[in-house]
Amino acid sequence: MSTSQPPLKEHQHITPPSSFVDTPLTPPPTDEKAFTQASRIIALFKDIQAGRHIKQHTWVEFQLGRGEYDEIERRLRRDESLFGYVKDKIRYDYDKEKNQLIIRMPTAVHELFIARVEDAIYSQLKLICERPGSAAHFAQKVHPARSTEIYFPVDTPPGIKSKHEPDASFWHDDAQYPGIIIEVAYSQKKNRLDRLAENYLLDSDASVQAVVGLDIEYGKKGSRKATLSIWRTYIAHTSDGDELRVVQEIADEAFRDDQGNPTDYPGLRLYLSDFACEELTQNAISAGDGEVFLSAQQLCRCLAAAEDKTQGKRTLVKHSILPGVKKRKRSETPPERMASDDEAKYVEQEERVAKRIADNDLDYRGT
Repeated sequence: MSTSQPPLKEHQHITPPSSFVDTPLTPPPTDEKAFTQASRIIALFKDIQAGRHIKQHTWVEFQLGRGEYDEIERRLRRDESLFGYVKDKIRYDYDKEKNQLIIRMPTAVHELFIARVEDAIYSQLKLICERPGSAAHFAQKVHPARSTEIYFPVDTPPGIKSKHEPDASFWHDDAQYPGIIIEVAYSQKKNRLDRLAENYLLDSDASVQAVVGLDIEYGKKGSRKATLSIWRTYIAHTSDGDELRVVQEIADEAFRDDQGNPTDYPGLRLYLSDFACEELTQNAISAGDGEVFLSAQQLCRCLAAAEDKTQGKRTLVKHSILPGVKKRKRSETPPERMASDDEAKYVEQEERVAKRIADNDLDYRGT
């Protein structure tokens, strides 16, 4: 394998959400900018919870100040309802080294597509489980983990971790990290996928064996092209010693063409040894023990089914209640009062800061 690594592309431009569209007349004083991103992020979380956020931006980045991530977590915990909603419904990554927080808001097409791809992979793993031998015993311990949070430790300061919530992952019961991670790329996210794959592979010390990228963002108007990429690690021997590096083994190979037809590209091929780190595979499986293969036709069927479901391309069946049957919902319980005057003042202050930022400051970064 070549020891050269494709250059990582970095593109940045500003795409503020609909809540922050006015250009500021003058920037706020420096002392007022403490934790300003925390207020924005909490406000965005509340908008999503209330259904006010239009999903124009499926990948939004915030550059945080020192200590601001801890402040966000602290504010979330002060609002029990919002905290539960964010942890259950909203996916976000935190890159400690760059001090960036990334909020993921994938569309229904992305979610349904990744669910079908995950199911197709797991179905083949279950077939391996039925075979005799150690490979079956190994496969029985591998399960889909979808967006289970992944925490990577960083050296400085010790104990603080970076956090990721991938689109899909496969995790061995005895492994600290998943063996395979799958990310579905869309416009904002595609330019970050190289770096994201590198973080997964290197920060896990190559415990993550492969990162699969599926780009289903349509290119030129009317195009339905979709591509596949795979990243892995390798050891490069240099004059300064051995280095663990990342290589894009498969780069943007189209499995669906502009017209939406399967290409002649073979498809997605994963080996059983990809599903856990070497310490768990070296004595459990051997070459040829099994592989998972999704052809270009299978990938296209998964994507087409997701599109049909969400884009109204066919009539869907729903239940019809009998004429004259009324629907009655429970009366809404009044919201609980704040536990103390101090809590009420804190919330009022937070909302006041968020409003000032929305009106006067657009120091916001999105891609």
